[in-house]
Amino acid sequence: MSIIYALIAREDDLVSENGNNIHVLTEYSGDVTGNFPQVTRERVLKQVPKNRKSFYKYKDKYVFHSVNEDGFTYLCLADSDYPKTRAHVFLEELKISFCNKYPQAMRQAAISYSLIGFQETIKQKMEYHNSNKVDPKLTKIRDQAGATLGLMEQNMEAIIDRGDTIELLVKKAGTLNVESSMLKERSATYKEQARKEALKKAAIIGGSVLVIVYMVFIR
Repeated sequence: MSIIYALIAREDDLVSENGNNIHVLTEYSGDVTGNFPQVTRERVLKQVPKNRKSFYKYKDKYVFHSVNEDGFTYLCLADSDYPKTRAHVFLEELKISFCNKYPQAMRQAAISYSLIGFQETIKQKMEYHNSNKVDPKLTKIRDQAGATLGLMEQNMEAIIDRGDTIELLVKKAGTLNVESSMLKERSATYKEQARKEALKKAAIIGGSVLVIVYMVFIR
């Protein structure tokens, strides 16, 4: 079981004249030959979900693993029995090395295959992760860490999926607060009007009493 192919690509918002907006910046396949680079460009890269990890089974023997983040896709093709979590550890290391080597402005402006020099780094990491010398205890720790991260991502995705509902509740709460404030203002206005009406009535009654007293006792 091993990783046999890897690449890094960028997807642009604007589609070029040839109808393509995905640029393969660098790739490495070692000594393995096949049509998987073509399959990757024509099919797999177009199906990679944005801003998440994913995998795509290919011919029952292989699996494409990918990490998409901020418009960049870090992808590898591995044997079907290669551990999923370990493949994603490889891609995470690839992403970190790539971002550390090339500034963001350079990554964003790069054209297809202009960063092919990074394939040496891909080769080294691929050989390391394919090596039997990898400490099995370290591999187990990585796999457990990957599983934990995967669970955390699922929880975060669930929270994000509930984001619209939460936002609606917040908006409703805001609407209720506004309506409550309006009711308070109306209540205060009604109270003030009632107080003025009461004063008017008291003034009228008091005046009437004075007139009656004057007419009865004084006259």
